[in-house]
Amino acid sequence: MVEGIFRAMGLEPAVFLKSAFEVSLLSLFLVCLVHSWLFHGWKRTVREFVAGFFLTAFCESIGVLSGAYVYPGFHFYIFATPVANPASWIATVYIILEITNRLVYRRKSMETRETSGTKTGLGAFALFNGSFIKTLILLAVIDSALALVVDLVMDPLATVYNWWVWVPCLPNVTTIGPGVVSPYNFHIMSFLSTPPNFIADFFANFFPGGMRYPTRVFGIPLINFLAWFIFVFVFAFEFRFVESRDNWTELKKTLVLWAMLLIAPNI
Repeated sequence: MVEGIFRAMGLEPAVFLKSAFEVSLLSLFLVCLVHSWLFHGWKRTVREFVAGFFLTAFCESIGVLSGAYVYPGFHFYIFATPVANPASWIATVYIILEITNRLVYRRKSMETRETSGTKTGLGAFALFNGSFIKTLILLAVIDSALALVVDLVMDPLATVYNWWVWVPCLPNVTTIGPGVVSPYNFHIMSFLSTPPNFIADFFANFFPGGMRYPTRVFGIPLINFLAWFIFVFVFAFEFRFVESRDNWTELKKTLVLWAMLLIAPNI
């Protein structure tokens, strides 16, 4: 019945749902961008959203070029990654940071330190007998744990609906080749297989007999969830550390944060 309603309107249900998914993620990004702009100011918003967006786009593109997965059939891409992916990633992390603040500090976190006339001191936010570094570590652990819960739900769902596709664990398969992705829910034939590149050739040497990522959870490589936890932990810790420096200028905060995010993926 539901499919009949969609088709009566001239819409293919699966194709419509994928397009709606893309639009929803981009809309979520815009909502979070506006919220951050209003409550944290434009300087912090630009600093964090630009850093998170391009870092995620870069890392995800490396994942695609390495042959680990592909994002087929989206409308808007940056590098080899749909724009909706880094946009939704930074929006999700932003929401998680806000939730963690409220879980730990409750109503005290509702007053933004950036716009407060009294500028609440760091001591009011430090736990563990005033140790702010330990406090940042605790907050980052909660952030990454919440993000992991989201990913445990989203990744299996996304692979079922062909929103992104992981390389199959099969003999002699090291990247995603032609015919692996079934474009059953999109019309745009983009990134159906790993683009030929030296990064894919480099990683293929680690799996000469195929069987890439044999340890999987819900059909998703276990390393994905471990990497997600670590990535969000580092990301959140750096964000929180930089924003806690009241004696730094906005320019210094921006330069330090962007430098830290450039260095972290290479460690």
